[in-house]
Amino acid sequence: MFDDYSDAIRRMALEAYPCEGVLLITQAGARVVRNTDPDPENAFRISTADWQQAMTEGLLAVVHSHPDGPDCPSAADMQGQRDTAVPWGIVSCYDGERCGPPFWWGEGIPPDPLIGRGFRHGVTDCYSLIRDYYRLELAIALPEFPRDWEWWRSGQQLYLQGFAEAGFSPVSQAAIRPHDVFLCQIRCDTPNHGGIYLGSGLALHHLTARHPVDASRLSHREPISRWQNHISHVLRHHSLAGEP
Repeated sequence: MFDDYSDAIRRMALEAYPCEGVLLITQAGARVVRNTDPDPENAFRISTADWQQAMTEGLLAVVHSHPDGPDCPSAADMQGQRDTAVPWGIVSCYDGERCGPPFWWGEGIPPDPLIGRGFRHGVTDCYSLIRDYYRLELAIALPEFPRDWEWWRSGQQLYLQGFAEAGFSPVSQAAIRPHDVFLCQIRCDTPNHGGIYLGSGLALHHLTARHPVDASRLSHREPISRWQNHISHVLRHHSLAGEP
């Protein structure tokens, strides 16, 4: 979608290293802007003047770099994307000499296929799969949950709180129906994984990886019985409550 700007994005990241660089794409083109955050090696901030100019030109996307990774968004990045409602891109820069390819997420970015997508926390992880499934298969828009990698290790109840706010209510495991969400606790005291029940004993899910990015960890279908001992909750969206 923004392939024409790949070279400019890499230059921005290399020139800013070891700080986070920022580039705004507008209808007028791509423009590098100054990172005004007081801790520019770990965060970025854009001045009011640069924001106003970008909005006047017609903001299309926000891009920033992650010096030495990680190659996934932070909760703050996800919140920023949600607030601006335009695509965001991240490019990781290593040693000030090498850059990975930029990746994109957010409004206007076509989703990957539901089956066979690689794992990237916050972009193509278990909740992203649930969210894309509901939008593509049921035309139900679920909110984004801004989240940091391994959020579950800090005791957050992200899924229980988030799904309740998104209009889901618990049902018994015995009453599970197609399109219901199941939550699992995997080596954790709080639900930290989720998937979709497809019916006929099959589940669709995207298991987390040891690292925030793992292209070999693919979303897939498999018997839900394999996760029976880990399931802590079954949830149903309010719009589906009356269906048989």
